[in-house]
Amino acid sequence: MKAYKYRSIEKDIFERDFETIKNNSFYSSNYSMLNDPFDIYFNEEISQLIDLLKTLFPYQELENFENQFKEVLNFKEEIGVYCLSKDFLNEQLWAYYASSYSGYCVEYDLDKLIDKEQNFDFQYQFEIDYKDNIPTLGIDDMINLQEGFIKKMFATKKSAWRHEEEIRLIFDKFGMKKFHPSAITGIYFGAKTTEIIKESFYGIFKDMDVKFYEVFPSNFKLDFKLIHETKRKLKYDLNKFDFEILQHKINVSHESYYIFYKGLKKEAEIEEFVFAFREKFCIKENSLYIFDNKEILNLIDVYPKNDDEYIKYADSIITVSDDWNEKIINNPFKDFKYAEIKKIR
Repeated sequence: MKAYKYRSIEKDIFERDFETIKNNSFYSSNYSMLNDPFDIYFNEEISQLIDLLKTLFPYQELENFENQFKEVLNFKEEIGVYCLSKDFLNEQLWAYYASSYSGYCVEYDLDKLIDKEQNFDFQYQFEIDYKDNIPTLGIDDMINLQEGFIKKMFATKKSAWRHEEEIRLIFDKFGMKKFHPSAITGIYFGAKTTEIIKESFYGIFKDMDVKFYEVFPSNFKLDFKLIHETKRKLKYDLNKFDFEILQHKINVSHESYYIFYKGLKKEAEIEEFVFAFREKFCIKENSLYIFDNKEILNLIDVYPKNDDEYIKYADSIITVSDDWNEKIINNPFKDFKYAEIKKIR
């Protein structure tokens, strides 16, 4: 998923933001710095309920619960908030946050931006819920903390802001955060953005895969066009291989790709493909599951696999390549279990 950040070119702001982008960083703000005075604004009924229960049941557990609840409420003083939009052609946002079309808009790969290997304190990603009533925290919201309690606190805004189509990232602490260099995939310039601003960005991304666009008015709406592109200098040419990514799984320290490979199963060719694929796509320790058909997609997440499924899955594998394993052709599923099933048959 892509997400967008509109930025101004006012002198001090531009110089600060340019340096943070150059250093693969962004700043998650304290809630007090947000421009909506009603942001993170809510009522709560839980304190009254606790007070009532304490008069009826004066147990230490209620005191502990009250203290924990107060800690959660005070959490808003510490959190970091990073606000993005789902829309890069938003007329109001270009006017408000991008110096009236003289600024720019950064396009992020959202999955890479929230990678906990880069920022262990990342906690929540929300699409803002726009409402005209003040959110009220009740005891029911304690059952599902993320979709109830936390979302009401940090991801509810007045409907007047609906046009922003905001995505909000929540961190344990406000301040500078890091991202992998490949997280930025594009920069959109306004129709009034100067060439010196554009050239500055071309320079810092000269060795990265980034596309640059110009946003301009056309037929009473905004449109855009590609005006420049930078690319990494790669050792291998992945374009010579015919393949399809079936699935990508990623966690804090590891990622797995499940790939339908349409070329020849020659070991030398598979080896070059593995090197080329890793160079192009992988950003963590990784495993590549390479199959000779795409029908296997339905079995990837089947656990446990029955005998027929296990045999079909194993027979479809060209190789499973872990980045720490030098062996190119490797099929760990053709193991003792595979041999036992085959023997029975």
